[in-house]
Amino acid sequence: MSALDAPAEAGAGQGLRVCLWCVISVLVEVGLYASYRGHDGRFHWFTHFFVGAAAALVVMTLVAARRRRPVPLPLVWLLTGHLVAMFPDFLFAAGVAHDRWMEVFLGHLSTHFVPGRNLTWYAVFLASLGAYLVTLDRVREDRASVR
Repeated sequence: MSALDAPAEAGAGQGLRVCLWCVISVLVEVGLYASYRGHDGRFHWFTHFFVGAAAALVVMTLVAARRRRPVPLPLVWLLTGHLVAMFPDFLFAAGVAHDRWMEVFLGHLSTHFVPGRNLTWYAVFLASLGAYLVTLDRVREDRASVR
């Protein structure tokens, strides 16, 4: 059951769960940002966050449209997308030099050098978020018309 379908009585427990996931997600993201303290976080963290989250939102949109309901735990999907996009940086911290094969992780190297850089990825992220929200709205309408 998603937040869109939750009965009013389940609101308090579900709201607490959503708050907990928000807090966990923010703490993890703060930790990931801090992991770039020696390497300009604005250049690395934001790029990989926008790219990973946008990719996750595209997948979430397809899954929600196919299943005709919102995806469970959307913040986990976004965090997973971010972790996939920045995985080569974990390898780099462990002593593995960046190499072209790391492009399989959502274009890990090349994403830093698109025209507009983070502004471009922010626009892609916002477009992906918009597509997901439109899909959720359509799913909600479809489910309401069935009842």
